[in-house]
Formats: sequence, C-alpha cells, structure tokens
Amino acid sequence: MRLLLTGLIATLTVALLPSVPAAASVADHYLTETSASDSSSPKTITVTCPDGQIVYGFGGATQDGDGQVALTSILPNIGLTAVTVVAQARGGWTGNWSVMAVASCWAPGNLALHRVVTTNGTASATASCQGEKIVYSTGFVVTSTSGNPFIDSVVPSFDLSSVEVHGGGVLFGQVEVKAVALCGFRMPGPYPFYKQRTQDTVPVAAGTTTTATADKAHISIAGVNWIFGAGASSTRPGMFIDALGPSPALDGGWARMSRGTGVAAKTAKAMAGTEDDDTVTAYGVCIGTWY
Repeated sequence: MRLLLTGLIATLTVALLPSVPAAASVADHYLTETSASDSSSPKTITVTCPDGQIVYGFGGATQDGDGQVALTSILPNIGLTAVTVVAQARGGWTGNWSVMAVASCWAPGNLALHRVVTTNGTASATASCQGEKIVYSTGFVVTSTSGNPFIDSVVPSFDLSSVEVHGGGVLFGQVEVKAVALCGFRMPGPYPFYKQRTQDTVPVAAGTTTTATADKAHISIAGVNWIFGAGASSTRPGMFIDALGPSPALDGGWARMSRGTGVAAKTAKAMAGTEDDDTVTAYGVCIGTWY
C-alpha cells in the first residue's frame, strides 16, 4: 500500500516588494533530475543548481516502485550547489523503477545558509541549527551493514530549530542514521522573520491510497511565505518514506509513505493492530518573506 500526502499549502498573497518572484519564476527555480528506469538497485541521482545559485530547498521521490523502494539518502553537497538522492529496492523487488532528485535554487542572498549533518551512530539522529538560524529544508542518510534500511520519520521541530530523523528496516544489525538540516537566518521583507511548521495528520485505510491537504500557513500582514522542506511520520511501525520534499510552486510540502512487503511488513502489521488505528503526519517547513 502506498500513501501519498500532498499539501501543507502556504498562503501566497500579493507582495509589497518588487523582488518577490512571480509564480512562473518560482517554477524556473525548481529543478529535477531523474535516473534511468530499470531494475538495478540501489540508484543514485544528482540535481545541480545553475551557476550563481545555491540550494534553498530539496527532496526526492521514487517512481514506479510499487511501494517497494525506499529513499535512503537526500543530501545537499557542502557547497549547496547540488543535491544527491539515493534509493534502494526492498524485499526482492525486481520491477523497473527510477528515483528523482529535487532542488529549489536561488541566488545566495545574505541568509548564510549552510548544511548541518549529525549522526549518533544509532537508529535516530537530530540536526540542530545554531544561534538565530532556523531550518529551511530537511534530509537524511541511512546505512546498514545488513538488510534493507529505511527512514520512517523526518520531523522538523515546532520552532524550526532542528530536525529529528529515525530509521529502521533491519531485523538484525545496526542502522546508522544521519539527520540533515539546511540552516539559515530568517528572511527579511514586508512580514519579516516569519516561520511556521505546518502539518496535517490523516488516517490510513486498509488497501487504499490516502491523500490529504493541511491547513494553510496564515499570515496577518501582506507578504509571501514559501515551503522549502517537508517531513513525514507514521504511527504504524514498518512504514517508510519513499517521497519527500517541497512542491514545484513552493506552496506545499509533500510526502509519501509505503508499507512494503516481507517479514518486516508482516511483523509491523501484527504490532499495529487494526488498520483504522494508523495515521500518517506530513510536515511543511514554511519560511517568509522573500528577500
């Protein structure tokens, strides 16, 4: 079963500053690259920003994986000029599939954006921004000496000062998780220093795909806010993230979680009780206004 969460839509109001990009230019700054579609695993793909631009938001998604392919890495390079995404098939999946990398690229400005990568050497890790900086976007890396590891939780903190990541998928052996945060100063503008974590929680029904849209990120003064990053988590053990990131218009965060097959999925189903008990929460990292 696959779960597609689209939403976390930010309010787009008329800006007071002429530097606020129009919708068409937002699309121009949303870049993707997709790998070849075949049965090989794992797959790696990198999207690169144009000269003079850096990453403000990023994500990745598996395609045609039938809920059997997990994202194992969404990672910008240290110079913030590119984003690399890695995915791995699970449970003997042999069908053709691909993976897509996403980057929202803009001129650097004066926000002092930088990458923070933290590992605790265990199944969870937290990447924190220092001082007055906040999280703009989220990522992760999960590895294991055995099995098929996955990420089952990426949760930005309520105040957007950090992101917590949790991994699983390996019955025997250690899972190492790295949490990734893109940190920077808040944007000035007509509604300066706005930030908000938006979220939506939806029930998961048996054998269906569940779609939900979260409440808009409301602002009380004319201005523009953007969602550069996303998060996702589920109350059902064994579900994993196979798509995560900002929408093309930067007006929402999207995530997809799947259950997969095999021993781990069957064990998770037994632990979780009835299907109606399950929920999935999607998060959006909402920043405003434009510099």
